[in-house]
Amino acid sequence: MSRMFRIAIDGPGASGKSTTAKLLAKKLGFGYIDSGAMFRAVTLKCQQSGIDPSNIANKDKVTEIAQNAKIQFPTLGQVELDGQNVSNLIRNSNITRNISQVASNPDVRNILAKQQRAMANGELPGAQSTGFIKHDKIIKGVVMDGRDIGTVILPNAELKVFIVADVRIRAQRRFDELKRRQGANLKETLDEVERDLEERDLADRTRSIAPLKKADDAVVLDTSHLSIEEQITAIEEMVYQRV
Repeated sequence: MSRMFRIAIDGPGASGKSTTAKLLAKKLGFGYIDSGAMFRAVTLKCQQSGIDPSNIANKDKVTEIAQNAKIQFPTLGQVELDGQNVSNLIRNSNITRNISQVASNPDVRNILAKQQRAMANGELPGAQSTGFIKHDKIIKGVVMDGRDIGTVILPNAELKVFIVADVRIRAQRRFDELKRRQGANLKETLDEVERDLEERDLADRTRSIAPLKKADDAVVLDTSHLSIEEQITAIEEMVYQRV
């Protein structure tokens, strides 16, 4: 099996990393793995099973749910949980508010980390790559985004990018996304979305297991005033330089 060119994209919520990672993968012909979606899927399955992940007494039950959850990425941007398309269900605010309890569970992290590394190495579905041609060679690879990809999951990735953006701008992006998905059913205000993001940022940065932080060799990309196209172009140029 030929070695994959692995791109690790990290950053806080609503910084634009997932959208950029998906479209970058499509442009390069790389596989795409949304690690955050995997934690969201486990959070959703906990809720569907009536399990409160914030209750320490349920720690083993949450671990069991993660172990048994079948999470796949059948097509770019689509997430399946036990054969059901949950791409929209895992993006609602209720999941966002409860994901930290799942993400901070060390056993859950270990389970999903093994799956993510296997996907990045092409050993599991989710990282199928056609690649692109450079110097008369076919370059295949995978793009994975999350909060600890460059520091924990893929510490030896060929390219690491840490995306940042102003919190108010991130809140507006998330608010607009929720409006598109929920329409008139949206209950949250922009200020509430911003508070949710700030609380999630704090939880991610201060958790004892794999906290959100920039890898020493990661390139920082501030997307506050960049379009998605500009973000993709910037990272694409980094890939070509390293290839």
